[in-house]
Amino acid sequence: MSYLLSPLRTVLIYFAAGVLWILLTDSLLQWLAEQSPSLMLGGQYAKGFLFVLLSSVLLFLLLSKSRRSVRTLEMAYMRVFRESPQPMWIYDKKTLEFVDVNDAAIHLYGYTLEEFLTMNILQIRPQEDVQKVLDATRFATSGFQNFGTWKHLKKDGTLLFVDIRTFGTHYKGREVEIVSIADVTDKHLAFEALSRQELLLNSIINSTTDLIWAVDDRKHYTAFNNAFHDSIRIFKSQEVHVGGPLVKGDSEAEINRWNEYYNRSLRGEVHTIEESLELEEMGLAYAEITFHPIRKQHRIVGVSCFARDITQRKHQELTLQKALDRYEMVTLATSNVIWDYDIVSNTMHWNNNLTTLFGYRKADETEDWWLHHVHPDDAPRVTTGLTIAIQEKRHTYSAEYRFLCADGKYRHIFDRVFIMYNDEGSPIRMIGAMEDIEDKKVYVEELQKVAHMSSHSLRRPVASMLGVVGLLNKDNLTDPANLPLLAGIEKIAQEMDEIIHTVADKCNMIFKDVVDK
Repeated sequence: MSYLLSPLRTVLIYFAAGVLWILLTDSLLQWLAEQSPSLMLGGQYAKGFLFVLLSSVLLFLLLSKSRRSVRTLEMAYMRVFRESPQPMWIYDKKTLEFVDVNDAAIHLYGYTLEEFLTMNILQIRPQEDVQKVLDATRFATSGFQNFGTWKHLKKDGTLLFVDIRTFGTHYKGREVEIVSIADVTDKHLAFEALSRQELLLNSIINSTTDLIWAVDDRKHYTAFNNAFHDSIRIFKSQEVHVGGPLVKGDSEAEINRWNEYYNRSLRGEVHTIEESLELEEMGLAYAEITFHPIRKQHRIVGVSCFARDITQRKHQELTLQKALDRYEMVTLATSNVIWDYDIVSNTMHWNNNLTTLFGYRKADETEDWWLHHVHPDDAPRVTTGLTIAIQEKRHTYSAEYRFLCADGKYRHIFDRVFIMYNDEGSPIRMIGAMEDIEDKKVYVEELQKVAHMSSHSLRRPVASMLGVVGLLNKDNLTDPANLPLLAGIEKIAQEMDEIIHTVADKCNMIFKDVVDK
C-alpha cells in the first residue's frame, strides 16, 4: 500500500517543507529588517535562491526514492512471473512475437529463452490450428480472457493439450498479452480414452437384442439401451425416460411383484427370475432377468438389470421334458440299461437296470466311470467311433463291447447312442441303451460249433458213401459183387444217422436254454 501512496506522500512532504520554510524564513527576514533594513532586499534574494536549491534537492531525493520503489516493485513482479510454477509468457499483440518467457514454460516446451525470443506464438502450434489462432488473437479484447483447451507442440514435436488464460496490458511501451497455461495433456488423453471407452460400451450395449437398464434407489431409470426402450414402447405402449419412474404394470399384482424384485437387490441380493408374456402371433415368450445391486462407496445406490430372451430354450426344455417323460415310461418297459450323459456339465445318469444287469447299486455321475468299465481292448475302438460320429454330426451311433460287472466279470453288450447338438453344432447330450448280448454271444458260439460239426463230421461219411456208390454195378444191381458194397453203404448210413442225432440233440439243448432264459 505504501508503494501506491508514494506520490501523495511526496506532495505532502514537499508541502510540509515549504510551509516550514516560509514560516522560518519570514520570521528571520522580519528580525533582519528590524536590525538592519538594508539587509532586507538581500535576504529576500537569498531566501528565494535557497528555497529553489533546497526544494530541488528535496524533490530529487523524493523522486529517486519513488523510482527505486517502482523498480523494486517491478522486479518483484518479474520475479513472480519468472519463478512461477505456472508456464507463462508475454507476446506482442501486433507481431505475435514472444517478449518474455518464464522458466516453467522453458522447462515444459524445451526451448531456451534465447530461442523463444526469436519465435512467435504460431511456431508452437500445429499447422492445422494456425488460422484459428490468428482469428482468436484478432478478436481478442483487453482484460482477462479464458480461451479453453488448445493444442501446442514442444520442441521435440510432442503434442500438448493446454488450457489458456490471457490478460491484455502494456509492457515497455508495447501492447502485449500475458499468457498463463495449464498442461492438461494427461487429463485430456484420459478423457478421450474414457470417451472412446464410453462410445465402445454404448455401441456394445446398443448392438445387443438383450435388454439392459438401471434404476436408482428411488426406482427411477438412470440408464437403458435401445432394446429396452423399443421393447417397452412396443409391448407396453409406453415411453421411458432417464430420470422417469418405472413403467406401469398391467395389474396391481404385477406392480408389486416388480417392486419386490428391485427391493431385493436394493437390500444387496443378486437374483435371477423368469418372466413370461403372451404375445400375439408368437404365443408365450419367456425372459430370464438378472438383478444386481449397484454399490457406490459401500452404499447401494441402485439396481442394474439384464434380461435375455429364453423362449427357444424354454420350448426346448418343455420338449425335452416331454421326451424325458416318454423316456421314463420306456425305461419301465425295457430291460436295457439306459444312460443319459449331459456333455456340458459332464454328468451321467443311469436307470435302475444298472443294478439288475450289472450288479452296481450306484455309479459315479461322470463319463470317466463308464469309460473305466469298458474292456481296455474295446475302449479305443468305441471312443474313436463315437468321436468320428460326432465329427460327422451323426445323430446315431452303435457299438458292441465288453462291460465290467460288479462281480468282476465282463459281459458283452450292444450300446445304441442318440446324439443331440445345439444351434452351433456342438454336441450337448447323449442318450444310450445298453443291451446285454452275453447269452446271444454264447448261443452264436454254440451254433457255430454245431455248424462246424455238421460241415466237417458229415463231410467224411458222405464222401465215403459217394465213393462206394461209384463202385456199384449200376447196370446189374443183382451182381453178387454189389453185396459187400451195399453192406458198406449201410454202415456209412448208420454213422451219418448217429452224427445227425448228435447235431439234433445239441440244437435241442441250445433251444432249451433259450426257452428257459
